[in-house]
Amino acid sequence: MSSQLRLAVDAMGGDLGPRSVVPACVRFLQRFPEAELKLFGPRDLLTRLLEEQHKPSLSRRLQVVGCDQVITQQCNPIQAVRRKRDSSMGRALQALADGEVQAVVSSGNTGALLALSRSILGTIDGVRRPALGKSLPTERGSCFLLDLGANIDCSAEDLLQFARMGIEAQRVHANKCELQVALLNIGAEAHKGTEEIRRAAELFEADPGIHYAGFVEGHDIFTGCVDVVVCDGLLGNVAMKSAEGVIRLMGQKAFTIEKKTPFKRFFGQLAIKLLRKWRTQVEPARYNGASFLGVKGNVIKSHGGASSEAFYRAMITAKECADADLAGRVGRAMSEMHGPVPHQ
Repeated sequence: MSSQLRLAVDAMGGDLGPRSVVPACVRFLQRFPEAELKLFGPRDLLTRLLEEQHKPSLSRRLQVVGCDQVITQQCNPIQAVRRKRDSSMGRALQALADGEVQAVVSSGNTGALLALSRSILGTIDGVRRPALGKSLPTERGSCFLLDLGANIDCSAEDLLQFARMGIEAQRVHANKCELQVALLNIGAEAHKGTEEIRRAAELFEADPGIHYAGFVEGHDIFTGCVDVVVCDGLLGNVAMKSAEGVIRLMGQKAFTIEKKTPFKRFFGQLAIKLLRKWRTQVEPARYNGASFLGVKGNVIKSHGGASSEAFYRAMITAKECADADLAGRVGRAMSEMHGPVPHQ
């Protein structure tokens, strides 16, 4: 494989498996003629699905790597590391470790993906815990939110590292240099929150490389008042999935017209065009693809229930990270940015 962009794709993760992944790969190759893909999974199944796409001209840029071993959602991280290194997920990560590709995309088991990434790729020097983060749409552009579930219990020092990594990621996704950073909390007042969050605020304020904007609440994530929002994995995961649920509910309502009275039917017809446009702008599938920051390589986690459209968007995210060498940028930032992170 000698093209400018090379990605590894785990075809066997997620609820829909290769039936969403394969069409996304074909679409990706059609859009980016310089790209090449390595697709990992059962050879016969993937070959048959590719033949159904009727795109033989793409075969020279898409290599199927046969893997019979698959990581299920029930597989715990320890089992994945000890027994599943030859799975489609493990082989895709190994291709990244060997320099054969520049990024990996998987919609598989999040815990297994993190554990295998740490085992096969290793963590960036100085990083205590890798974090999962993604760029979300806001009123003024985008906001990078992390951690989204990789770490439940986080110290103030962990949150400081998340901030440093999140800044580099948002610089890639938003193409901005000066970024405002905030901590997610239950209120904006300085006395609110846990002891670790309040202590993290002190570390943020003392770090000259962080333009700290204070505490924000959940609704502030989408206003665009800050560029990076930092929190532990429990808060971040709940905030993101709650927002996705509301967006999907509003999207469903956009296609529901009240039929009880002509009056409601009239105004429903007036609103539906605007609501449909709004839905396409904030639909979660358009922003699929979260990055594991802190491992030595670009690893992109797609939503487990991703459709073909959503998985394609995750591949776009992987391309952005590979083109910008996000993992390398995070590594340099962690080694150069104002000395080592303080320890407890």
